[in-house]
Amino acid sequence: MIEQKTFNTKKNINKTVRLVALEIWILVFYKNKKFDDIIEKSFDFNKLDKRDKSFLFLLINTCMRRHNQAQKIYNKYSRFGIKKKNRYLNGILVISTIQLIWLNIAPYAVLNEAVNQAKIYIGEKQSKLVNAILRKIVTNKNDCLNFIPEDKCNLPEWLLKSWTSSYGEKNVNEIAKIAMEPPPLDIVVSNKMKESELNQFKLNLSGKKILPNVIRCNLKESVESLPGFSDGLWWIQDAASQIPCNLLLSKIKKHFSQSIDSIKVVDMCCAPGGKTAQLLDNKLDVVSIEKNKLRSHKFRENMKRLNFNPCLIIAKAEDYLPNFKPDVILIDAPCSATGTIRKNPDIFIKPAPINLNDLILTQDNILNNASKILKKNGLIMYVTCSLQKIEGERRIEKFLKKNQNFSIVPFFSTDYPMISDCITKEGFIRVLPNYFNFNSDDVMNGSDGFFIALVKMEN
Repeated sequence: MIEQKTFNTKKNINKTVRLVALEIWILVFYKNKKFDDIIEKSFDFNKLDKRDKSFLFLLINTCMRRHNQAQKIYNKYSRFGIKKKNRYLNGILVISTIQLIWLNIAPYAVLNEAVNQAKIYIGEKQSKLVNAILRKIVTNKNDCLNFIPEDKCNLPEWLLKSWTSSYGEKNVNEIAKIAMEPPPLDIVVSNKMKESELNQFKLNLSGKKILPNVIRCNLKESVESLPGFSDGLWWIQDAASQIPCNLLLSKIKKHFSQSIDSIKVVDMCCAPGGKTAQLLDNKLDVVSIEKNKLRSHKFRENMKRLNFNPCLIIAKAEDYLPNFKPDVILIDAPCSATGTIRKNPDIFIKPAPINLNDLILTQDNILNNASKILKKNGLIMYVTCSLQKIEGERRIEKFLKKNQNFSIVPFFSTDYPMISDCITKEGFIRVLPNYFNFNSDDVMNGSDGFFIALVKMEN
């Protein structure tokens, strides 16, 4: 069945929050548009009040996380199944099923809106089909809950196969389960904050200290509204994302004989600035490299709020040639970012990245450049937020094979709290999103996924 085109009609209707959600879902799911980019530019979204914006945000994010489970449910009550090419029919049913099963929205509101949308976009006949399917879901809700497939069915096939092969079925099940919920808010507290101030800050946030200088909370407010925002004594950074610099600081103190404030560090691919902030907060001399002008603008804004004044250079990390030899180079490499799936649920609906080979080439080129500009006896830390081993372990293995004057500096469980399960047999760190269990009812478990390797140049 070919869907009807009703664009003239759409222009003349008063768009409800669910209708705006439907149009955004079509762009996100079928046209691979980035959700954050859409809502930033959407006139219809920005007209909504704060409450409706929050609802739409929750609805679309839940649709991205659970779209396959939703399809399994509504297709059970369709005699012949709903063909994928029927975009608006599928879109209406996904959004409605998510509301009925996971968001527990009143059925009458969901059904009325869905039927009206179907009349507008796909005609009277299809609206009756929508009505019939959704009524069956409402009537059989308990049965629906019993036959919902495992959360991992929502993963794209390429990720499911890759992660199962690399990490096993148990880890994949746990990663998918954690990724079904929006992430908590992790805040890194500056060393400039006194212990008494930190305790009061934690109390104000109703948060919990999960790692040294890291507070986790479940607040849904805007960052700007949090206490102490203008004081510049904290920044937002995922629990796993702040681990690389803390490990690096630990290794720097053991590796070099000179004082830490004399260590010259290059932070490659530095925006939005969390890692630069950590290094500056610990008195290192940092030069930050970023090629993207928009990201560098955000970097400057963040540093200004935190009262840091870093040396920022706009350049490609793979081409950067300093007029000095750095002691340490931190590479937070551009990557597929699959480890951030909980906070970037659009990964659930994306096809395999077509630019993966380009990313791998860039990663190799940045490592190669770092090896050329590093001081003898210097350190290179390589970090990605990808769970794909081809962007992590395989890159370092290739680098070491090509550069035999470098060797691995292994990590140990004593280097930082709670990392013992993350240390690989090679001495790398592989953080999976399901690894960190804080044994608390007050905060959520888990984190982003990360790969961390440290290598040194021989004298």
